[in-house]
Amino acid sequence: MPLSDDKKIETRDRNNRDSDFRDEFLTSARNMYMKALKFEPELAGEIDRFEKILGAEPGSYEFEEGEDDEIGIFERLLAAYDNQSLLEEKASSTIN
Repeated sequence: MPLSDDKKIETRDRNNRDSDFRDEFLTSARNMYMKALKFEPELAGEIDRFEKILGAEPGSYEFEEGEDDEIGIFERLLAAYDNQSLLEEKASSTIN
């Protein structure tokens, strides 16, 4: 499920001003990594970058042109997690 632009702005702002929220945001993402990587293995590099962005002081990470920020990466991670969850649910379903 894509995040709304308002939700992205709100989350990005809160990540930058609230270190406790930033830590919780990173922890939540870490809890989804393994399942997301099953669906989209190429996220491994983005996950590493995600960790670096959130590990840096807010506003200090330098992005290359066209690179996703932490919210863009999280949105991809969330989509892969959701898709893998659906595949697992379908695989365990008794309905054919």
